[in-house]
Amino acid sequence: MKITTRDENHYHIRELWLDDETLACNLSVVALSQRIGIAQVRMAGIGGVHTERQYRKKGYMRQLFEDTLAYMLAEGYDISQLFGIDNFYIKWGYTSCLGDYRCVLKTRDAEAVAPLAKTYPTRTITAADMPAILDLYHTNNAVRTCSIIRTLETFPEFRKGTWWFGDPPETLLWEDATGHLLAYMVWDRYDKEVKVAEVEAVDPALYPTLLYTLAVQAIAKRCEDIKLYIPPDHPFAELAQRYGVEWAITYPRYGGGMMRILNQRVLFEKLGAELERRLSCSSLAGYTGELTLKTDLDITHLSFNEGHLTVKVTASTVDSLELSQDILMQLIVGYRSARDVLNTPGVITKGMPLPLLHALFPRQYAYTWTPDHF
Repeated sequence: MKITTRDENHYHIRELWLDDETLACNLSVVALSQRIGIAQVRMAGIGGVHTERQYRKKGYMRQLFEDTLAYMLAEGYDISQLFGIDNFYIKWGYTSCLGDYRCVLKTRDAEAVAPLAKTYPTRTITAADMPAILDLYHTNNAVRTCSIIRTLETFPEFRKGTWWFGDPPETLLWEDATGHLLAYMVWDRYDKEVKVAEVEAVDPALYPTLLYTLAVQAIAKRCEDIKLYIPPDHPFAELAQRYGVEWAITYPRYGGGMMRILNQRVLFEKLGAELERRLSCSSLAGYTGELTLKTDLDITHLSFNEGHLTVKVTASTVDSLELSQDILMQLIVGYRSARDVLNTPGVITKGMPLPLLHALFPRQYAYTWTPDHF
């Protein structure tokens, strides 16, 4: 039995072989960078998990996955993320960290935006447009926790919409008279549904035009409603809410978008500027004090001096929080509140860290756009 790794661009295919010709199972490690607020961290995505039918329930995937955890740590990844089936990946320390958001508005309500819509040149996105598309995407997602940092190498085109399978999505961009990008939108290539996977604009004032485009499309397809797969705090969602929407928000227990910490010390060193930013936006701006975070992976000491953070190897502190790394991951991305975490069995506190934890780990709409799913 042996485990091998094949490198294909930013995909690293890991395979467990029973002998030189018998493949039992495989998975892919996808090398990406990801935002946590303004911080950028190395993220190992897990995809393509597969065991040949005759070798299932024999422990082969467990061996491969445990070896892959060691591989990802040795390769310098800070965190890992996957989009998993229920009750499977928790055995390797992954936990649900991403909500699933879907906004639905009636076509007849979307039509009411017509008086605000304007006319601009439009066309399908081409490869030559991708640098400008990526620039706009990064500008609008500059502090979006769990958004992927796209490059032309890792994201040369829109290969998928809201779902894993099917045809490539449809795309449209709006530009001004001089050819400069104003907005773009990506939706699934369906004849009987309008399902938007991504939408961005240089100015929110452009969004009525995009919404009316969707209304016209929905009328042509005889769709009763339009579905937007976007986070609730996105400006396009805020526009849609003016016209009446229904939100479907799912927080899976042990499935969906799942994450775990790999290297806790390096992760918090990279999070320094983001934690300072969060603190500065709270009632504890200019805070001086310390907090110790103890998990099954490591012990991290955070020392604040008038709002400036230093991550220390050792420290003597009054305030401390002891919890598992997966719950700490949920705190970091804002999936759970500090109040909820402190009421979780097995979480131990010393001192009175709640106000500081609220400031450092606020609830937020962390989101990985569906075209980035792996």
